[in-house]
Amino acid sequence: MNAKILFLDDIFSPLFRKQFPLDQLVWDDNWIASLEQGLGDSETKTGVRLELIKSGDIDSCQELIKKEKPDLVLLDLFWPEDAKRKYGDRFRATDISIDSVKGIREFFPDIPIICYTMHPERELMERAYAAGATIFLEKVAMAMQEIQGPLKYIIYYLLRQMQSKVE
Repeated sequence: MNAKILFLDDIFSPLFRKQFPLDQLVWDDNWIASLEQGLGDSETKTGVRLELIKSGDIDSCQELIKKEKPDLVLLDLFWPEDAKRKYGDRFRATDISIDSVKGIREFFPDIPIICYTMHPERELMERAYAAGATIFLEKVAMAMQEIQGPLKYIIYYLLRQMQSKVE
């Protein structure tokens, strides 16, 4: 089985990448590489080949979903540079993503949305779930092999749930 994951993270945004010198982006780039590698070998364990569609354009997430037709959305909840551009306030970094989750849920009610952040606070978790998130994860842990194994099986489970709704 093949599955597409729309991977929305400000790491992929030119707006974010312009804000920091390359040496400060190393952690982010290594995190992405680790996650890509961990999810990339999912076919051998789950029988599902995951294709990651990466985007740093949170404002176009609904258009991307229409175009790419992903099976699942993986969404960072912290977008400070986009919040500064949109609202004039970097401290509204989670508002932009919560609004996006609401929009995705409104137009694509069945698509699983896995939200994650570096700042896992209960209030943010509650807001994400209220907006329509399916699962909430801590960003740093997602790069660890011990978490990637269970994450693959969570993704597999969500894909099976989606398939059963279609059948």
